[in-house]
This record gives sequence, C-alpha cells and structure tokens, in this order.
Amino acid sequence: MKTIQKLFIGLLCLSAAVAYADFYHIGSVHNGVGSISDNTVSLGGRDWRHISAGAQPGGIGIGGAGTLDHRAGFLQAVEVRRWDLDTDGDGVPDELDWDNDGDGLSDMDEITGAPWGGIVSSDPNNPDTDDDGASDLMEAIAGTDPTNPDSVFKIIHIDSDGDDAEVTWTARGNHERIYVVRAIEDSYDGTPSEVIWSNTVAGGAAPWFETTETVTDPAGDSRFFAVEVIRP
Repeated sequence: MKTIQKLFIGLLCLSAAVAYADFYHIGSVHNGVGSISDNTVSLGGRDWRHISAGAQPGGIGIGGAGTLDHRAGFLQAVEVRRWDLDTDGDGVPDELDWDNDGDGLSDMDEITGAPWGGIVSSDPNNPDTDDDGASDLMEAIAGTDPTNPDSVFKIIHIDSDGDDAEVTWTARGNHERIYVVRAIEDSYDGTPSEVIWSNTVAGGAAPWFETTETVTDPAGDSRFFAVEVIRP
C-alpha cells in the first residue's frame, strides 16, 4: 500500500570537535568466549569493553518441534567504535542508527538525495540542512530544496479583495503536488475542516518548478486559513 504524505502550514488571516570516549569492541563467534565483561579496561587512555559471542554449531541448521523452530547459525558481530556519538539523542549510536538526526529520512536517502530525485543531498546529521525552519522530511514532502533557505513551503500573503479573501503560498508546479486550502471561522485550533480549494499547480521551471498560487475565498476575509500539501 502506497503511503500518502501530508504537510500543513497555517497563518492567521490578515562544527565543534568531539573528544573520544568509551569504545566497545564486539567480538564474533571466532572468539569462542561467549561472555560479556563486567567492567572496562583502560588502554592508551581509552576505556574498552569486550563483548563476544559464544561458539555456534557449524553451518546453518533449522529444526522443528511442534510450533517451535530452532534456527542455528553464526552471529553477525559489529564493532561500535563511537557508541557515545548519538546525534539525535535517541539512545542509539549513530553507527547503528538508520536516521542519525531523527528527521524521519534515512541516512542513505539523505546522502543519495533519493527524496529529491538525486538533484541534491541533505545532511544526515542535521534535521534541517538549510536552517529555514522546515525539516528535511517536510522539504521532501513539499518538494522544496533542502539546501536553499529561500525554497520552502509557506503562506506568503493573505489579503482582502473586496468582500473576498486571497490566500497565496509557495508551491511546486508541474502538477507534482496536490494542495488543499482550508478555512475555519473565529479561531485557529487544530486542522481547519472546511475545504475551499483542492488541486495541483502548474508552472515553474525544472528542476524545482518553484511558483506561487493564489486562491480566492468568497466567504469573507475574517477567517483563518491553512494550506496542506500532499505528495502522491
């Protein structure tokens, strides 16, 4: 099932050096020790803790007994050299974390630029590469450039046009995103439920197809508005 990602924006109407610390050396079946040390050993001014896997039966075997399967084989071991380096503070060292900065994009996607078709790459250690207030994941959903602070999905203008209200926002053209303009009376609390417009947007030049779009609300200008972008 394909996941449809959405992002809302709303507006009222009218590098330092890191010192080395403890290291973990994780052994493998080749150690044949099968134990975890209870303390660390200081070598060369650094603390080491030895973790090893016990010997496994040779080869890989699968045995069954009732509803239980026993699968024997070799353990895969990893040496975490910087267990203390945890960019997003989630308790998982960066070396074992699929998403170092916790922005919802995998490190591999950020490095390859896959969410942007390989046009640019984002910083896997910074959730907002261009520091424009929109996370790299938000920029991936909106189709904006994560390396350009001037490329961001936002409402840029709300104004009166007689008895009507006009809502203008930055958009990705080429009909690559679906936009939904919503309104609510009196106060902005949660997601406005009334949809006043929904469509794709044309225009813009490759590769980012940056443009703006304006929608008129004939219901009056004393309302609150939000714009939703959907990446099909």
